[in-house]
Amino acid sequence: MKKRKAKQQSSFYRSGLEKEFAENFAGCGFEYEPYSLPYTMHRNYKPDFVVGNYLIECKGFFRVGDTLKYKSIRDSIDQELVFILSDPNKRVRKNSQLSMGQWCSKEGFAYFTVKDVKQVRDYIGV
Repeated sequence: MKKRKAKQQSSFYRSGLEKEFAENFAGCGFEYEPYSLPYTMHRNYKPDFVVGNYLIECKGFFRVGDTLKYKSIRDSIDQELVFILSDPNKRVRKNSQLSMGQWCSKEGFAYFTVKDVKQVRDYIGV
């Protein structure tokens, strides 16, 4: 658990409710956000295709929350998650500067298009 540094009093609390709580319970020994705690959301993932140690996910676009979901999956499994993108140049979100292909590269995911048959076969060894 990483201990958090104290903030300056002028902008110490994130909300008025937190400030009011602190004022009402001053001197009771409460510490404000002293550290961060990691947590896991247990969900189930059904890959589109599986071969050997590779999970293949075919994506035309990312829905809200998909990028976080795939990073969580990656961090929770022993297999490799590989993306088949309809258009690697499509933006992750409407106003995003990042394309789907750039996001995959940034996060360490291998990605291909459905037309990259030889490259996919070579990559996964089939």
